[in-house]
Amino acid sequence: MNAHLPSSDGLQAEQALLGAALHHPAVIDQVRGIIAAGDIGEPVHRLLFQAMARKRDEGGTFDAPLLRMLVEDLDLGGLTVGEYIGRLHASATTIGHAVEYAKEIRRQADRRRLWGVAHDIKWALDTPVGRPADVAASAIEMLDEIVASAPGAGPRCVNVAEAADQVLAEIGRIRGGGKRAGAPYGMPSLDRMTLGMKPGELIIAAGRPGMGKSTFGIAVGLNTSERNAGTYYVSLEMEAQQLTERALAALAFDDLGNVLTYRTIGEAVNLTDKDLWRLQKARDRLKGVPLSIEQQPGLTLSQIGARARQRQARMEREGKHLRLIIVDHLGLVRPSTRYSGNRVQEVSEITAGLKVLAKELGVAVMALCQLSRGIESREDKRPTLSDLRDSGSIEQDADLVLGLYREAYYLERKLSRTDEEDERLLNAQQELVVEILKQRQGPTGSVRLFCSAPCNVVAEKRA
Repeated sequence: MNAHLPSSDGLQAEQALLGAALHHPAVIDQVRGIIAAGDIGEPVHRLLFQAMARKRDEGGTFDAPLLRMLVEDLDLGGLTVGEYIGRLHASATTIGHAVEYAKEIRRQADRRRLWGVAHDIKWALDTPVGRPADVAASAIEMLDEIVASAPGAGPRCVNVAEAADQVLAEIGRIRGGGKRAGAPYGMPSLDRMTLGMKPGELIIAAGRPGMGKSTFGIAVGLNTSERNAGTYYVSLEMEAQQLTERALAALAFDDLGNVLTYRTIGEAVNLTDKDLWRLQKARDRLKGVPLSIEQQPGLTLSQIGARARQRQARMEREGKHLRLIIVDHLGLVRPSTRYSGNRVQEVSEITAGLKVLAKELGVAVMALCQLSRGIESREDKRPTLSDLRDSGSIEQDADLVLGLYREAYYLERKLSRTDEEDERLLNAQQELVVEILKQRQGPTGSVRLFCSAPCNVVAEKRA
C-alpha cells in the first residue's frame, strides 16, 4: 500500500463523515477538535472538508448545490465532483457515529505519518551524507508532533459541576494536612504571594544580565526537588557540571562565614580538606533527589516536549512525579522553520508551545527570559511588563511573570556614589527583589529575598 494514500477503511470513514455533514453541517463543528483538513487522505475529500469548514467559520451553512459551486469541478473517473457529492449525500445514513468516523480518519492519518517517518529514516540511512544522530533527532521531532497533537493528549473536557467537586476535594485534602498540588518555590514569602507553582502554569522569570536568572532557576530547582517534587531542568546555556558546581555551592552555604563559591569549586586548586568534606556532605544531600538536568544545546520546543514526556514516564516508573520543568533560557530554544526570520512569531510559537506542554503534562513550566536593554537607559531600572523582549505573547501566554532585580548590581558599577547610595548598597548587597509583574489568579507586588550570587543561594530574607 502506498503510505501516502488513505486505506480503504480511511476512505470509507471520510465518505461517511462527509455524507453525514451534508445532512447536518454542525457535524463539522463536532469533529474539528479531532481532525484537520491535512488529516484527510483523499484530495477531493480534503477540498470538500475545507469548503465546509470555511463556510462554518463564516457563520454560514452549506448544502450539496453550494459545495458544487465552491469546489472545482474535477473529473473523478467519469464522475464530476457534483455527481460525487450527490452520491455522498444519498448514501449517508446516520450522524450518530460522526466522532468515531473522525477518530478513524485521524488514526489512518497518523499511520500515514508514521510510514512517512519510516520512509524518511530509511532514505537518510541509505544516503551516505548525514549523521545518524541528526536523522534520529529529526525523527524524534516528527514522532513527537504526532504524540503531542493526538486527541486526548491533554486534559479532558469536564462539566463545571465535576470541576467544582474537584475544587472542594482539593480544599478538603489541604485542610486535612495535605500539600498543595504543584511545586513550592521553597521561599515562604514568595509561596504565600503565589500559592506555589501550579500544574498547567507557565511562569516567566525575567531579568537583565547579572540579575540572577540562572541563580534563581537553580535555587528553585533545588528547593523543589529536595521537597520530593520531580524537576526537569533544561539547560540550553550551561553544562550539567557547571550547574552542579552551583548546586553544591548552594548546599554547602552556611551563615557562619564558611563561604564556598561555585567559582572556587570549579577551580578546585584552593579547596581545603574541610571544603572537600563540606562538598561531600552537600553531595550526600543530592542522593535520591528527583532533579534531572538536560544539557544538550539547541533543542527545539518539540524536542524539549518529547524528552519531558520521557522524563515524566521514567519518574512515574520510579514512583515519583514530575512537577516542574525549568527552561534556561527562552532565547536559546531553537525555533522551528515555520516562521523563519520573524523573531516575534518565533517567540510566540515557543511560549504558546510551553503553555500547551504545561497543561498537557499537568506540571508547572518556568522559562527564564532576558529583558530588553531599554532598562539600561532608565533611571529606575526595576523591570516592568513592557521590558519583555521580542514578543508581547510572552506576557499574554504567561500565567505568572516574575521580574528579577538586584539594585546592588547597578550601584556597584557607578563611578561615584553619594552617601545615600553607599547606604543603599550596603542594605541591598545580598538582596534579590522579585517583582510579581503579572499573576493571573493573584496579586502583584514585591518579594525581597536573600541572595548570594557567588554561592548561588536564593532564600528567605531573615529579619
